[in-house]
Amino acid sequence: MSFLRSSIPHFATDDHVNTFFTVALGVEFIDDIDKMKPSRKSMASSHGRHLREAIEYFLRERPCNVIEWASLTHVAFLDDAHLYAYLQDLHDYFYGDRKKPPVAPDPEAPMPDWVQERWGPGR
Repeated sequence: MSFLRSSIPHFATDDHVNTFFTVALGVEFIDDIDKMKPSRKSMASSHGRHLREAIEYFLRERPCNVIEWASLTHVAFLDDAHLYAYLQDLHDYFYGDRKKPPVAPDPEAPMPDWVQERWGPGR
């Protein structure tokens, strides 16, 4: 797979989209995703529309695997199925009828095998 960040809609042109993926979904803030839920007003803004288009792009195209996602966000999902289930839950929380925010990978859990294979022990 050859995932390019530039393939994410609005990633290069909208700082809010870029920041959402690299910071809000990053290891330090992913557990606070409930604070990032767009308000009705912000959903109608260009930034809100751009974010929705970017999330829906991931759900529709599944452009990256867990290794490429970890390179973008520094968050290690167990496998692609868990990554895309999280993104679907995120979409449903932001734009659907899901009441609770999605649950991010447990930072205290053992790292997935692919992390050790890719980056070695201690990661």
